Parts: sequence; structure tokens; C-alpha cells
Amino acid sequence: MKTKHIAYVAIIVFSIGCKGKTIDPVKATAVELKLAALQNESKPWSVTSGSVTKDGFDVSSQFDGFTLTFGEFTYSSKNGLNSAWPSTGTWEFSNDNPNKILRNDGVLMDATVANNSLTLKFRVSDVGGRSNGLDGEYVFVLSE
Repeated sequence: MKTKHIAYVAIIVFSIGCKGKTIDPVKATAVELKLAALQNESKPWSVTSGSVTKDGFDVSSQFDGFTLTFGEFTYSSKNGLNSAWPSTGTWEFSNDNPNKILRNDGVLMDATVANNSLTLKFRVSDVGGRSNGLDGEYVFVLSE
């Protein structure tokens, strides 16, 4: 019974996040499913109908026009303050956990994909210099 339940959950996750990718949801690992969901068929994630908060305060206006595109362990962003989202970089799943993304700059984030939405929660610290005011906990809620 447990195996049947896991298969149903995989199919639901697959249909929400993978949008027709050629991954078999029953055989795919959670990491493979999350990778496909993050890649979003090569379409960028956008803050247009989402939001950005920093330390609980809405800072969406500072990320006007922000987009984020995931490749296979690479990313590119536009209009994302460099300390919060550098324009390009690499990433990996931290300890093969599909809910934890580690960027090449050492930023560890929680990642959730559901209902055509991507939520990324992370802390930026020790930026220093002119960017010191960017330190804090960010929550990006992005849509397709």
C-alpha cells in the first residue's frame, strides 16, 4: 500500500512541476523530479505575479523585472541585486536533498515548487561594503 501511495505522490509532483517532460514519474528520483520542475521547460521564473520579502518586509519593488532561469546545475538571473541573486552561477542539491539548493557562492536555500510557483528561502550574510544593507533573510515567490 505504501508503494502505491508513493507512486501517486510522484505522479502528482510530476504533473505539477514537470509539465510533460519525458521523465517517468514512477521511476524518477525526487532529485530528478525537482530538477525538471526547477528547469521549468527552460522558461524563466518571474517575480511579476509573485513577491520578494527581506526579513519579513516586502521588497518586491527592488526586484522589478526579476527573472530566474535554471539550467542543469546552472542559473541565470536578470534584475536581481547581485548579492541576493548574482547574474549567473552554478548550484547543486545540498547532500542530494531535492529541497535544499546550494549556490556556488555558498548560499544555501530551501526550494519548493508547487502550483506553478517556485518559493526560495535563503539568508545572505557578510556581504560587507556598499552592499551591507542587503544582509538578511529573503523569500522569493516566483511564478511562470
